[in-house]
Amino acid sequence: MGKLVQLILLVAIAWFALRYLQRKPILPGQEGANPAGDGSTSPVMRRCAHCNVHVPEGESTQSRGQFFCCEAHRDAYFKGNTR
Repeated sequence: MGKLVQLILLVAIAWFALRYLQRKPILPGQEGANPAGDGSTSPVMRRCAHCNVHVPEGESTQSRGQFFCCEAHRDAYFKGNTR
């Protein structure tokens, strides 16, 4: 019975140690690093004015203060919404 208690205690200690190591950054300066590793924080998402799909700002097209998921939607939006 004593061996079983020791085994359970050893497994519990190992589990807590792994949980602690997973949360702690391995190298200095990795605090808040994103998993993609590209050095950016979470991307700013923009809503396409034509279809309402959200796309990252870097992948969107902007025209006249509006954001679009592609050039085709930009053209369709301004063709239908002439000002």
